[in-house]
Amino acid sequence: MTDPQVVIIGAGVAGLTAARELTGAGARVLVLEARDRLGGRVLTHHAAEGPVELGAEFVHGAFPEILTVVEEAGLRLREGGRGAPGRTAGPRQPADYFAAMDRLLGIASVGTADESFQQLVARAAVEPGVKAQALRLVEGYHAADPARMSVQALIRNTAADERPGADRQFRFADGYDGLVTAIRQRINARLCDVQCNVVVTTVEWRRKRVLMRTAAGAEFTAPQAIVTVPLGVLKAGALHFTPALTGKEPALRTLEMGAAVRVSLCFESEVWATQDRLSDDGFLLTGDPPFPAWWVSRPPPYPVVTAWAGGLHARALAGLSEAQRVRVALDALPQVLGMDPVRLHQGLRGGFSHDWQADPFSCGAYSYAAVGGSVAGEELGAPLDGTLFFAGEATESDGQNATVHGAIASAQRVAREVLRS
Repeated sequence: MTDPQVVIIGAGVAGLTAARELTGAGARVLVLEARDRLGGRVLTHHAAEGPVELGAEFVHGAFPEILTVVEEAGLRLREGGRGAPGRTAGPRQPADYFAAMDRLLGIASVGTADESFQQLVARAAVEPGVKAQALRLVEGYHAADPARMSVQALIRNTAADERPGADRQFRFADGYDGLVTAIRQRINARLCDVQCNVVVTTVEWRRKRVLMRTAAGAEFTAPQAIVTVPLGVLKAGALHFTPALTGKEPALRTLEMGAAVRVSLCFESEVWATQDRLSDDGFLLTGDPPFPAWWVSRPPPYPVVTAWAGGLHARALAGLSEAQRVRVALDALPQVLGMDPVRLHQGLRGGFSHDWQADPFSCGAYSYAAVGGSVAGEELGAPLDGTLFFAGEATESDGQNATVHGAIASAQRVAREVLRS
């Protein structure tokens, strides 16, 4: 391939989608990926235990961004209940956490002065149980700190949940990485070069010229560049921009990267499934550390129980090795189910986890807006001088942030911006 017209930094779902869109329009593209694999925060473990998701797991809604690729590639989806930790709580803890959230947000007003969700909870005249359920949803589902989370952003998220198809929920039957492969295969290979293990550290730019330097000392140039690295990487300063990202500092201050820890436990027996508290495709939000949320899925050949901690609970698990996280989850599960721990331990086939907070190429799970940041995603995503462009789930402020379909939507937007320029 001759010199690229556009360099894309990051080969997650957003970066690959942008490459597909641009090469489909005839542009020459170079994609630089720091990892030794594609997919970013989509990470599927394939072993004898079957496909196990270590990153994104759910397709949140029947939206065209993902379903179009699914249909093109013939990927298999399994539809289940709405995939949010805490949707159901079993017979001993009947609760609707989304209804609790709706009650609290009904007290707030769209477009008024922003406040943190913790402030809203403090002033709301509702039952303590409703407050507790909504707080658990913010910490578990949004992986956010309630003292930081923007109420106005939550109102936008709730409005997005009212779109047609938003109440449907899917999993990839053969692994989420099938979506990554399908997007990669639909990039015009004659117009695109994808390079892994290339860690970009410096971006020097002026109008219609971008120079990227890597940790290994290599240099790449192009008239335009698209930055798709996760918000956590930008906030950590892992990419040094010269000149600085003028006007984007407020957005970076008011967007946060949520913390989440998940552990997937594969069992050879479904003896635990007789427990009503953790039913098929059910979600249990106990609120109790170390893992306040649990759910189950059944990819062949073994069922998987997922332990989930978000926000402050996830930070409490920082620094543990994968084996230690698996042990903590396995030790907590018998109490959650009220079962004999020996029976559970004997049925374990494997335990898997990935530390997204410690991962230098993610620095967290997914984004949320802090107070004053309800439209910060749009500000972060705005192009600079027709030369630097930005995509990724954090650049979405219409309720699609923190989702894979939001990442795809951001890439489709940025491709249009590049082609117009």
